[in-house]
Amino acid sequence: MLWPLAKRRHLAPNPQLAQRVIEVRQENPEAERWLELVEAAFAEAGTDMAWGDAVLTIVTERPVRAPILHQAQIAVRRRPAQRWLRQVLELAAVDHGERAVPHEVEATALLEAAICQDDDRVDAVGLRTNVDPPTLRVIAQMFALPLLQTCGRALAGHLPAGSAWWEGYCPVCGAWPTLAEFRGLERKRWLRCGRCATGWEMAWLRCPFCGETQHTNLGYLAPEAGETTRKVEVCDSCKGYVKAEPTVRPLAPWEIVLDDLATVPLEVAALDRGYHRPERPGFALEARIVEA
Repeated sequence: MLWPLAKRRHLAPNPQLAQRVIEVRQENPEAERWLELVEAAFAEAGTDMAWGDAVLTIVTERPVRAPILHQAQIAVRRRPAQRWLRQVLELAAVDHGERAVPHEVEATALLEAAICQDDDRVDAVGLRTNVDPPTLRVIAQMFALPLLQTCGRALAGHLPAGSAWWEGYCPVCGAWPTLAEFRGLERKRWLRCGRCATGWEMAWLRCPFCGETQHTNLGYLAPEAGETTRKVEVCDSCKGYVKAEPTVRPLAPWEIVLDDLATVPLEVAALDRGYHRPERPGFALEARIVEA
């Protein structure tokens, strides 16, 4: 199956996004550096400068548990991709006295490693260019975000119907959920991907990481005072956790990422009690990025 990814007109600056960034910056000044990247990435995701011309070829006969992008090929134009990579690198190095990754780094290679969540390949780039590997991992994900968001929009109509997707990882890109939403009056539980913004429904008493369903092994952590609507779902079988919050409607793509950044204290509370996020992606995605 082959088609150009849907073009989007150049959008005006999003005032809601800008206001939310200001709020998160005030609450978490240490996140300033990454907030600039997040804001720029979602601005880039709302244009067709590079990603609307991408051509996605998906494999229709995939393994049953494979995300849609598994074994897919995405053709992107070289110059816009290199332009966006330079912008991300400059933002990441601003006012921090760090040397950005040299321009000879191939945008398509880094983009492919980021989309596949292949930290070994991303780290190899960091070692070759004297860039701290953990820092480059974040940069790589922000670099890939506009294309992943475009893929998420284009593939929304190809998701498994209803609750047919039982896996805890994203049905589009294979990432673990960034957070869980309890939507509307019915409080149905939806997992959301922070990379491509895809949402998929999952039963209340089910760990997205190991599939545990015994209520005695599932629980949650909540703040003692102040913020009472957000919490952390935890599993004592695999020691995994995911942050959760009630929503009236599905969160906007940028809200998923910013809400994740704004709830660092909940994350710290989970880590302090021995819970953690899986080290490996939910699915070992194999996707190819080629030059259009």
